[in-house]
Amino acid sequence: MKKTILITGATDGIGLATAKMLVSNGHTLLLHGRNREKLTKVQSELTTLAQPSLVAIENQRIEIYVADLSTFADVKKLANEVKSAHNHIDVLINNAGVLKVAQPITSDGLDVRFMVNTIAPYLLTQQLLPLLKPLARVINLSSAAQAPVDLDALLGNKALTDMQAYAESKLAITMWTKHLAEQYKKTGPTMLAVNPGSLLASKMVNDGFG
Repeated sequence: MKKTILITGATDGIGLATAKMLVSNGHTLLLHGRNREKLTKVQSELTTLAQPSLVAIENQRIEIYVADLSTFADVKKLANEVKSAHNHIDVLINNAGVLKVAQPITSDGLDVRFMVNTIAPYLLTQQLLPLLKPLARVINLSSAAQAPVDLDALLGNKALTDMQAYAESKLAITMWTKHLAEQYKKTGPTMLAVNPGSLLASKMVNDGFG
């Protein structure tokens, strides 16, 4: 069964690898990224991959959505654009994440790791709930790196090291996933937090660990 799947952070790493796997099965992909040029390149690459597929793809689409998930305004814009174009989503993959950045504080005064890794996916999921039917799935990318959440840091009132902020943000996304999973366990959608593995050869891992 062909599905409509939204993947955040789809221009490299796990997001891109996931998109490449899904496109060959004829699914409609909604790809998010911060950079339009990169997204357009990925869209072209995936379209090429889909062409020789043995799967019927008459109704398949590969759409791109540009948004900076470190800002509340762009999270809302992304949700509104998706809602304007679609009446349902079968799978939402909250994959976008950051570890090391030149500017760790967002324009809203929050640590960018908490904003992108924890808060933005929560807000996006809440905004898109009307499109997520009972059998839909929300898949949140967690990590083996997790640490107790310092609420002052979450609120932007305390500076943390890159890895500490990342680890706390990943426990935080796991916690809200579990909370919503309990809330919607009888009605759906299904909420899942997954650890994709340690020390993968992704851009983020290379940036963080060389």
